Order: sequence, then C-alpha cells, then structure tokens
Amino acid sequence: MRTAVMAAALALGAVMPAAANASVIITGIDDDPGYLAADQMIYTPTGFVGNWPGMSRFRVTGTENGKAVEFLTYCVAAFTELNTGTFERADIASVLSDTTRQQQLLTLLTHSDLLLGAETDLLARKTISAATQLAVWEILEEHGGSYDTTSGQFYTVGGNSDDARALANSYLTQITTGGWTAIAGHKLQVLFSNDQQSQVFLSAVPEPASWATMIGGFALVGGMFRRRRAAAYRVA
Repeated sequence: MRTAVMAAALALGAVMPAAANASVIITGIDDDPGYLAADQMIYTPTGFVGNWPGMSRFRVTGTENGKAVEFLTYCVAAFTELNTGTFERADIASVLSDTTRQQQLLTLLTHSDLLLGAETDLLARKTISAATQLAVWEILEEHGGSYDTTSGQFYTVGGNSDDARALANSYLTQITTGGWTAIAGHKLQVLFSNDQQSQVFLSAVPEPASWATMIGGFALVGGMFRRRRAAAYRVA
C-alpha cells in the first residue's frame, strides 16, 4: 500500500510541494511596483553606510526544474546586490533562526500583500512596498531594542522615503502589539544565495481539506494499482 501511494505521489508530482533546497535559476528581475530611495542605509554594528538604497518589492522570473516560475519577493540580505543566477529555494530558517521574528515577518508579508492588492494609486503602492522592505530589514537586522526604521542599529535616512519609514513603523507597531496576526494559508520561503541578495517570498500552504483530498486520491490510485496487479496474476 505504502509503495503504491508513493508511486502515485510521484506520478502526480505537479501537485506536491516543491522539494526543499530546489535550485531556481533567476533570469529576470523587475521592481514591482517601483522604487523609493533613501540617501543612506546605516548599520552601526559594522559601521556600514550604503548610498542611495532603493526599496521595492521585486518580481523575479526564471525556471525551477525546467518549469517557468515567478516570485514576488523582498530582499533579506541588505548588504549585497541582487543579480540573476542560481538560487536555492529554502525555508525561512536558512536566514532567520528566531521563531518569533519569523512569525513577525510572516505577519508583515501577509498583510502587505493584501494592502498592495487593494491599492490602485502608483505612489501609494510604491510607499507600501518600500515600507514593507524597510520593515523586513528591521525585523532581520535590528537587535538593539525596539523596532524603529529611523534610528537604532539599522536605519535609513533622507531620499524620497520619509512616508515609507513612517508607514513601516506603523506596520511594526501593529505586529509587535498584536494588532496584526499572520493570515492563514501562507508560509515563508527564501531564494537563498551565498553571494547575492537572498529573497523572501510567501508560498501558499494547502488547506487540510485539500491534503485529505490529495491523500485520498493517492489511496485511490494505489487501490487501482493493486486491482490491476491482482487481475494480472489471475490472467497468468
């Protein structure tokens, strides 16, 4: 029975979750909905100062196991550049081990996704996107106290992103005070690279009823295999 179900699962691999650490070849990168910028990005523990950092959600395209794929992502490696190339699809734990912060990040991205989907004004969409990116960096990089995108260990200054910083702080307040909680049906995954900007994105999680249907389907296919095998023995 187990062998038959596993065979059925392999035969219907298109509906199974992607394997951990699968290689994704990224061939295209676009800012979506577009950048807002700061004059400087500052990280005090190392003395890092970056000039003209841009903040936006990315739409990255490429292939995974020979099939075309597309992801809506945010940068989780603020100190490196993003380029095309080979990435590994991995769990969020590959870049963030703190489970509390993982949940905060999941809460942020699920709510930001709804906000972007409901907004039609381009500047407002850019501000939401930039605020989300700033909040992502804050959750990942700020370990000196409370979250604040204008001060602390990690922050940005200047540019045309003042509204985005204020909005990011409001998002972080909602998350840390319990005003927002993660929206069900999603998990975080990462396009990971050792020498480029790793990217985080939301991946859908099948509902329990969907899994039950899939498992039932595998069992049905397994039963068909058994009946065919029994029929073959009788003919022989």
